[in-house]
Amino acid sequence: MNYVWNLKNPEKEIVQLLSSELKISEFLSAFLVNRNISNLEDADIFLKPTLDKLPNPFLLKDMEKSTSRIIQSIESGEKIIIYGDFDCDGVTSTTILFSFLKAVDANVEFYIPERIEEGYGINLNSIKSLADKGAKLIVTTDCGISESELVERCKDLNLDFIITDHHTVPEIKPNSFSIVNPKQEECEYPFKEICAAGVVFNFIMALRHKLRDEGYFEFIQEPNLARYLDLVAIGTIADSMPILGVNRIFVQNGLKEIPKTERIGLLAMLKNEKEIYTTRDVSFEIAPKINATGRVGKASNAVKLLIEDDETKIESLLGIIEQDNKKRRLIQDQVSLEAMVQAESIIKENPEINSLVLYAENWHPGVIGIVASKIVDRFKRPCAVLSIKDEVAKGSLRTSNDINLFEVLKDCKSSLIQFGGHAGAAGITIKTLEINNFKELFKLSIQNYDYDFSENIDIDFEVSFDKIDNDLLADIKKVEPYGKENSAPIFLTKNTKVVGVKILKEKHLEVVLNSNNINRRAIWFNYNTAILQGQKAESILNKSVNVVYTIQKDTYNGNTNITLMVRDLRVA
Repeated sequence: MNYVWNLKNPEKEIVQLLSSELKISEFLSAFLVNRNISNLEDADIFLKPTLDKLPNPFLLKDMEKSTSRIIQSIESGEKIIIYGDFDCDGVTSTTILFSFLKAVDANVEFYIPERIEEGYGINLNSIKSLADKGAKLIVTTDCGISESELVERCKDLNLDFIITDHHTVPEIKPNSFSIVNPKQEECEYPFKEICAAGVVFNFIMALRHKLRDEGYFEFIQEPNLARYLDLVAIGTIADSMPILGVNRIFVQNGLKEIPKTERIGLLAMLKNEKEIYTTRDVSFEIAPKINATGRVGKASNAVKLLIEDDETKIESLLGIIEQDNKKRRLIQDQVSLEAMVQAESIIKENPEINSLVLYAENWHPGVIGIVASKIVDRFKRPCAVLSIKDEVAKGSLRTSNDINLFEVLKDCKSSLIQFGGHAGAAGITIKTLEINNFKELFKLSIQNYDYDFSENIDIDFEVSFDKIDNDLLADIKKVEPYGKENSAPIFLTKNTKVVGVKILKEKHLEVVLNSNNINRRAIWFNYNTAILQGQKAESILNKSVNVVYTIQKDTYNGNTNITLMVRDLRVA
């Protein structure tokens, strides 16, 4: 991959102002500006993401109405059903709301549809079955905002719907009892990019407040909302929300809750208990296992694991989930291989093509979202991956740039049965006969965007090795946790001499770099020899190079080691 290096140049006046007002280093101030944080309020939230800075949950439209309806159900003993989605955000938001309502003695159950049998969103037959079993109130989590027709068809079932969701609101909203979604018009909640778990946490904040005002906790123990933040953090990270603003508050505080979580099943899933958990732990250890249940198994098992106290049952559930994850990996690898071949063929035929629509009859619908992401990572083009069954295809779409997929799909809606999602990820249902038409409309809509197939590396700072000191490391620590729109700071050092080269496991490169008589160890994972003009890695020994990297600090037995994690390297 030939990366385009983009060295950022933050406005000096803003950097100096933030540095002076907040009494922070100019490095830290420049980092904030590079993350589009240029006012004191946003900077303060970023640097001190405390829970008291969360917005008033009643700023969410319909929150007052929704919580009053819940309290009515609690007091009357009406059966409440939490109807969730089958991905990690859906599982965590379902668990949060179910656990809270159980804690306040509500008559509550949860229901998560199975992907293959029932599909995404609200299933009419499932709702009818729940109504037959006595349900009076349905509260959706992470779904429902695109279900106007279905909600209307449920009017004769004597049910109320409260929809809690975070996906883009369509032109026609469901005519439900209420909707809690920060993206709907006239919603005053200041931060729009929260996931379903974040929406639901706001919901229980508001609900606890109203119950407290009514004196409800004179009779039962008041729930500690901090105990729910572990799940909010997991949902936020898994759903690739920007780790800024409210989400930064959720994630930083939620990660701190994981080591002391009362959820035995969550700790069992992690296996190795740590004092500190990171976004990486969630992304690679927790989220894939939870998502696997919804992709190839039953997502309800993940909810059961997170609410179960019996260790024997937890062991059984964890065994099922880990088998689901193994199955998911095998299926995913096969579909990824086939999709990659298909994408390579398309691009070989038309190197300038601006988008990819890939499809086959045998692709498992549970993994097509992951595959679409992998295709985007590889080919840097917006991608739709479709799984065909009979005369209908279901698809997942992904993009890695400023293209708004939901807006793109509006341009394609004449070819679609239905669509939904948000800017970076969306889903569609389409007749197979319409796929070619969709490909054309998709391509034409993408043309409206200024789109570059190359991949940029946005470099935060150019530094010399002598500037990598304890003060800099302390500042780097302050900008964690990392995630979407808050990546680790990226550095550039020019004209360093390569004084050592070692190949690790035939695909990784360890180099020792010298600048200003200071040696630094650097690791380049999966280095590409093509970047070295096809030469062996050893050919750069004793040469002067420019290197782009992040900094990793490891402490063991009281000794601190600094490793440069190479993003790119070029002979000067």
